[in-house]
Amino acid sequence: MEASGSESSRQDSSISNSTGTDRRHDLDALRASAMLLGIVYHAALSLTLGFEWVTQDPAADKGMYIFQSWVHGFRMHLFFIVSGFFTAILWQKRGALALVWHRFRRVLLPCLVGLVTVVPISNIAIGYVMFKNGERATQNRTEEPATASIWAAIRKFDATAVADHLRNGVAPNGLHPDFKTTPLTWATLVGDGATARLLLDIPTDPNVRNEDKGTPLHAAAFLGRSDIAMMLLDRGADINAIDSRNETPLMVANGDLNAVPFITGILGLTAELADVKAGRALIIAELTKRGAEPKTLANVSEKARSAATPPPASSSWTSWWFWLIYNPMFSFLWFLWFLWWFVVLYALLASLLSLFKLPKWTRNWSLHPIAIPLMIALTTIPYASMQSPGFVFGPDTSMGILPMPHMFCLYGLFFLFGAIYFFSDDHQGRLGGQWRWLLPLTMLIVFPLALEASTDTFGLRDSWIPALYQKSVSVFGQSVFAWLMSISCIGLFRSCFSQNTPWIRYMSDASYWLYVTHLPAVVLSQYWIQDLPAPAIVKLFLISVGVSGFLLLLYHLFVRNTWIGVFLNGTRPKRAKTSQQPPSVPIPSPSR
Repeated sequence: MEASGSESSRQDSSISNSTGTDRRHDLDALRASAMLLGIVYHAALSLTLGFEWVTQDPAADKGMYIFQSWVHGFRMHLFFIVSGFFTAILWQKRGALALVWHRFRRVLLPCLVGLVTVVPISNIAIGYVMFKNGERATQNRTEEPATASIWAAIRKFDATAVADHLRNGVAPNGLHPDFKTTPLTWATLVGDGATARLLLDIPTDPNVRNEDKGTPLHAAAFLGRSDIAMMLLDRGADINAIDSRNETPLMVANGDLNAVPFITGILGLTAELADVKAGRALIIAELTKRGAEPKTLANVSEKARSAATPPPASSSWTSWWFWLIYNPMFSFLWFLWFLWWFVVLYALLASLLSLFKLPKWTRNWSLHPIAIPLMIALTTIPYASMQSPGFVFGPDTSMGILPMPHMFCLYGLFFLFGAIYFFSDDHQGRLGGQWRWLLPLTMLIVFPLALEASTDTFGLRDSWIPALYQKSVSVFGQSVFAWLMSISCIGLFRSCFSQNTPWIRYMSDASYWLYVTHLPAVVLSQYWIQDLPAPAIVKLFLISVGVSGFLLLLYHLFVRNTWIGVFLNGTRPKRAKTSQQPPSVPIPSPSR
């Protein structure tokens, strides 16, 4: 979720709008709750049955999958509504330049600092947990007898047992349950030449693809299995085949050797770097001799192009374009990057529109009965462009330098709505005022129907919705859920948290710190707790409360009253000291 702390909560919410609207403590509380919900969301991923994460907890169940989908379906949308509201406040109060300067300090700088601090730390934690979990799984698998599975037989270099598995009906092109490789690729990685020859004699296609579109020749090039590579080449392996990373075997063979220990550790294999290097040299020489293309995709065969996903770039510019969009540079801090650009674009747009006299009805447009239906309709457009509409629930995640266009448009609609809502002077709480019936309707009817249309979680989709309309229903259902859930939350918090409460103000400030630092602690906690014999809901509670409590203690002791707290939330107002003589001149309130 976004760092709602990116808006200094005390400052933003205390600024009145153009007609003197009271400070919105409810939105402070809503931001803090959304941030904490983001921590719970990430804590649930290891407990979500059917979701690929760095730790797969044995207690994972479908209930957690439903919870994770529910949170993912509206959390970021709600954040950008609130962000748009507070952005409009600052623009109205201080102007465009002051708005951009404030968000530069509270949003862009923390984002850039996070790129060289919390993001690398998170990646280290994720890599460590993946390695340790792979090590554990490998230890369990190495104890399996060759008769247990074809994968165990290959690991033990038992070609006779492999033949027995094939005679008993094991598919020669099936995928490894964990590593998603074919038996021929697995034999190549292990270095089992006898099994590789057995599989090729069946015959097995030497260009059979793994889940990542790689071929056995890619595997041989990576680990320098030169003897198996020669065997594959003699059987017709495509020397210019490309995988999902747009790499040919020659490119893989020229790749960084430092990745070998990490990958072999996950696979539970052994490979001496000296042997890998020597084997790669032989493979490079043979591939070059056979006419393999150099490190370019310009001349890759059409057959190889059609086999790879996504399609290879047709030019260096296109390659860079794809890298800028899909390289996950910002990791879980992507929302700060989005927010920064929304602020800049809003400052430009608002400054331009301020030159014109807009009709009065535009100020209250967000409260018009047509507003939400129109926004739902507009939102279906980016939802229809999601990577897997009709198969997953919730939006894509865009972590690259260039935001995915459809994701930028999606969250831009919610941000713009929040900015427009600020000018409505909604004293009566009309937006979300029907939350008492709208929230149950959204959670108990709209969400289950949208989830089923998107994922077939309950096994009823095909009998309820014709296949031709499943994608359309999924797109529309997700759009309706995101808007109704966000509006319901605004109404709920308006009713329950409209008063100034110190602990809410405290948590609103702390939530920024909690969210931007939580992921490494969550990942490590998921690993440490996975062997605890407890149900998923108990583990979720322990991870969420444990991580939040630990980080909250750090915030109180080492962040809140230090330069880090100032960097994240700005200078906190000092409490006024009582004195018997009033000051002779007004004391200006501290500026942030």
